[in-house]
Parts: sequence; C-alpha cells; structure tokens
Amino acid sequence: MTKIFTLLSLLFLCYFKSSAQTQAAVIKPPYSVLAAYDSKYGTTVNLPDNSMAMIVSMPNVDFAIVSLDSKLTQKWISPLAGFPLAVGKFKNNILVVAASERSWFKSFSGSYTAYLLDENTGKNVAEKVIYQGHPGFLEDPDFYFAKDGSYFKMTTRLTGMKRKTSLSGIDKTDKDYRLTQNFSIIEFDDMLNQRNKIEPKMPAGDTWNASCSAEGNFLISSMDRAAGKLNVATYISSSADPLKTISIPVAIRKSSEISSIQSTASTQPFVNYLAFTYLNPDKETTVFVARVDFKTGTFKVSNEVFDSKHTKELKKSFQPVNKKFDEPEFNKTDFLSVKHIAEYGGKLVVGVAPSYVQLSSYGSLIFDESLLLTVFDQELREVFHQFMPRAYMSVNGEGSKISYSLKGNLFRMIANHKSSSLGNTSSLYAELDFNTGQMLKLSKIPSEDISRGNYVNSESVSWLDNSFIIPYLERQRVLSTKLNMQIQLLNY
Repeated sequence: MTKIFTLLSLLFLCYFKSSAQTQAAVIKPPYSVLAAYDSKYGTTVNLPDNSMAMIVSMPNVDFAIVSLDSKLTQKWISPLAGFPLAVGKFKNNILVVAASERSWFKSFSGSYTAYLLDENTGKNVAEKVIYQGHPGFLEDPDFYFAKDGSYFKMTTRLTGMKRKTSLSGIDKTDKDYRLTQNFSIIEFDDMLNQRNKIEPKMPAGDTWNASCSAEGNFLISSMDRAAGKLNVATYISSSADPLKTISIPVAIRKSSEISSIQSTASTQPFVNYLAFTYLNPDKETTVFVARVDFKTGTFKVSNEVFDSKHTKELKKSFQPVNKKFDEPEFNKTDFLSVKHIAEYGGKLVVGVAPSYVQLSSYGSLIFDESLLLTVFDQELREVFHQFMPRAYMSVNGEGSKISYSLKGNLFRMIANHKSSSLGNTSSLYAELDFNTGQMLKLSKIPSEDISRGNYVNSESVSWLDNSFIIPYLERQRVLSTKLNMQIQLLNY
C-alpha cells in the first residue's frame, strides 16, 4: 500500500511540475513601444530557432526590430525607417512593412516600404517601396502572411475621410471613415513586386469582413440584413469576379447590428469558418458560426441563443479549479461579441464575451467579462464549452484580448484580470484538456517583479517549445504615447 501511495504521489508531483509555470527571468529592456489607435508596436513573430522578433521603439530612430531567444538574450536589433504597419514571415526572412509618413491627425500616408531581414542576424537583405498611399483620402490597409511564409498579400480600403488636420484626431466611427470608395487586393512575388492587383466585386451586404485562406485565396463575407442572408465569396488573385459565392440564410432582426464578422481558414482545403453575433426576431442575442466549403458549395451552421436560461445553465456547469474563480462573470449578454476564432489541432475554437462601456470614478471604461469558449470538430459538431473566468477593465481596450496556444493535448490561455482597480491588474494562466474541455489549472502568473498596474500585451505573447515570453506594458498616460516595457520568461 505504501509503494502504491508513493507511486501516486510521484505521479502527482510530476504532473504538477509539468503543468505549472515558473518564472525564469524578467528584464526591463532599453526599448519601449508607442501607443496609438493604429500602432503595431509590440507585435511579435515567432522564429524557427525557438526565438521571437518584436517591433519596438528606440531613441534617435523611427523604430526597430529586436530578436530575443528562449532565455531573453538579445540576438540582434535592427533600426528601420518609417512607421511600422506589419511584421511577419515571408519565405525564409522576416518581412516588415512601414509607411513613410504618419501623424496623429492624418494617419499614415506616403509610400509603403517593405524590409526583408535575415531571421538569424537581422541584416537588411532587401528594401523596396511596394505601395504608394492615396494623397487625399485616408486608407485602411491590412497585411496577410502565410503561416509557412509562402505568400505575402495586402488589402487597402480607401475611405471617404479626407486627410485634413483635426484637433480631435481620427474617429473610426465617423460615417466618412466607414464609407468605402475602393477596396483592392494586392499579391507580391518573391522580389516584392506586385504580381496581381484586383478590385474585387463585393458580395451584397452592408457589413463585411475579409480574410485569407491557407491556399492564399481571399474570402469576403458580407451580411445583407434586408435579405436576411450572409453572402460569402472566394477570390483567386487574378480575377475580380468571385470564384464562387455562397448565400447562407440568417434569421436576423431587421434592426439588428452585426457587432463583427470574424473568419478563419481551416486546414481542410477550401474550407472556411465565420462567426458573429446578432439579434434574432425574438430580440435574443445569438452567436452564429458557419462552416463554408467552397469545393462542394455547401455550408453548415450553428446558432446558439443566449437567453437567461441558457446563460444560467452555462454558468452553473462551470467546474472551478481555483476557489478564487468559482463563478464566471458572464452577465451582460446583450453586449456579447466574437473575440476569437481559429482552428487548433483539427478543432475550431470560437470565443465570445460581453464587452461594454461604463462610467466610473476613472471616467469612461471598457469592461470585458469572462470569455466563453465553444469548441467544434471540423464538421461543426460541438465538442465542449468552457469559460476563461476573467473580468477586466481598461480605458480603451488595451490588454483586453486573450492569448491562446495548443501543445499536445493542453490548450493554454493567458488573460489580464482586474481585482478592483486599474492599478490592481493581474494576469491569469489556464490549461484545458483539449479533448474534454476540463479545466486543469487556473492560477495567477507570478508578478512580484512586475511593476504595479502593468498589463500583459496579450497579442504579443510568444509561445515557445518549453517556455513562453510575456511582454508587459504600462498604461497610457495623458499626452504620453511612449509605454515602458517589461518582459517575463516563464517555463512550463
């Protein structure tokens, strides 16, 4: 009996050691990030040698790319010119895109330059102007990199807002900014030349979203509320006409606003997923998820209605592994929106959470309640629900997103959490069994060496082989856009 007990104890200790996260190092680097509504500072990209590269700000240069290894040792740092717009992998190099001009009042403009950096040394191996911005109107560009580095594409939406000085800055909710005069898709070859440029014929609708598939085909989805249809079209690089358009009926309330349409490509060829929230004819908040197969021209749909009964059942089913988080904060479902959609290990993960603006002693704050994960198989059959029981408040949404990773059968998440004020922000680490959805671990990340009030820049967490790197940022202050940084290394 003693031997059995000893064996079980050892197994438990081995499991605890493997599932716990321990701090290995914390640094305060000499670089920082710049904060703005369109800032890509702090954006990271993982490299093949178990390291990462990040966009940072440095004195006396416009910006730089720094590479850190799995011990937080700086491998290299490369100063570059312009205002950074994107970073990713292209072929066997790091590709950085920067605009030549940028101001708070007029956004970015001028020429867009692409830099190719050697991922091992940071050496600038190529530099080329790849796009000339519109001189009179604001543009809304986006950039797409294949996970394997096989393609690089960009889109640009020409808005109806003129480039003019305004003391109030740029308001993305303004009708002129939301107006689309033109939308283009550009594909680049290995030498950063424009291989193809098309102005796609858009599917009918008034709320749309664009994404890129694993094969490099573009997906544009548009909600036609009057007709009650979601129109989804796919395009190849050489034609403005859609290769195929699929219409999906949606029982949407005519006055309902679509909070967002998010989409992602499956590892299955020509299969894409989409998700958004809406009000059905009974005024009930509904999460819509669709699987679209362009090869067969078919679709499958999941509609989950979040009435009070269903919400109570979901919260009641939560099995806490940490007594401090025994009930998820998931109440204001009228403000439910899609926060995340991606495929991991052959399963689709859709994350939704209530987000709303509320006045407080700090002024106007954004509140983000707990995240609800719904996991489907590749045929859109529901596998499980699970909560990430965080509650977070921020001034403008900074730090509100969650970082995700799948390794083996462990699905990991990192999220910021507030205890009582902006100055008491902490970060949470969770582990799920990705087959059953069972919560295995939920704990606070060690923060003794982190400055009080700093939050995890969750979009920039780098998940490495046996560790993960977390950048922390200080909150933005009035009339200050420079944010100091701390970087923490934790081992699994």
